[in-house]
Amino acid sequence: MIDTRIIIAESSDIMLDGITAILKEDSNLQIVGGAIKYNHLCSLIEQTPHDLVVLGPMITDKFSHQLMGYLLNRFPEIKIAQINLDDDKNIILKKIRRVTMNLEV
Repeated sequence: MIDTRIIIAESSDIMLDGITAILKEDSNLQIVGGAIKYNHLCSLIEQTPHDLVVLGPMITDKFSHQLMGYLLNRFPEIKIAQINLDDDKNIILKKIRRVTMNLEV
């Protein structure tokens, strides 16, 4: 059963593929889109039903404050989990669960 639909944003295609592979291992998560470029991310957010946006470490390293501020301003109801470069699979899943638990409250 799928509980959470996720869009992943990551500026490195290799990192995007890795994050996608990690998240696909959890049967409660469904990847509904992936974006390497910012404009593609905004389009996905607008057009694709989702519950959460995961920001990968490479995209947030370059654009953290600008990207978060813009996304929260443009999409006030957006739920975001931010991944750091040193996060392992368990930490990534905990971050996602923390955000999704707030969705259900």
